[in-house]
Amino acid sequence: MKKVTAMLFSMAVGLNAVSMAAKAKASEEQETDVLLIGGGIMSATLGTYLRELEPEWSMTMVERLEGVAQESSNGWNNAGTGHSALMELNYTPQNADGSISIEKAVAINEAFQISRQFWAHQVERGVLRTPRSFINTVPHMSFVWGEDNVNFLRARYAALQQSSLFRGMRYSEDHAQIKEWAPLVMEGRDPQQKVAATRTEIGTDVNYGESHPPVDRLLTEEI
Repeated sequence: MKKVTAMLFSMAVGLNAVSMAAKAKASEEQETDVLLIGGGIMSATLGTYLRELEPEWSMTMVERLEGVAQESSNGWNNAGTGHSALMELNYTPQNADGSISIEKAVAINEAFQISRQFWAHQVERGVLRTPRSFINTVPHMSFVWGEDNVNFLRARYAALQQSSLFRGMRYSEDHAQIKEWAPLVMEGRDPQQKVAATRTEIGTDVNYGESHPPVDRLLTEEI
């Protein structure tokens, strides 16, 4: 393999051999077994899996920005929550007969539980040393108003109770209860307005950017 100057992405998840060629010139060539395009959480997760399964493989990560996890994986962008279908109403469409389909919500929740198991495994291995820096429990809520929407949320809540993944969810149409859950949402609201909300205490807040190392842990090294 040709020697190139690259930035090491050590991520504290065992990707010690992953080189970052973000600023490499187009004319430079490097042989690699796996090319990870983009320095976000998807590349980091795939690289972590491969490092455990195929430790002899070489991996190269390329990123056009100045650092990793600066775009979609950044906590202020799309990847700011653990999507487990607790509050995403579009994951539970209403059928023509008025029933609620929960198949997508269950599948998404199950997939997220696997993600949580993966992170827990990395914590046990001592790879992710400070899990509270990027993953924490936070309540997830859905809120609707208007008779049709209230009817939908009520039916959604009832349908989700068929799955043990959603058993901890609470439902209310009571203004006082919802105000206790979300005071700013209810502030100044017409007390006669039909409203409803669901609340799940075990929602997850995720900052994928924090699961990457800080900038000073990106080292310049010859491979």
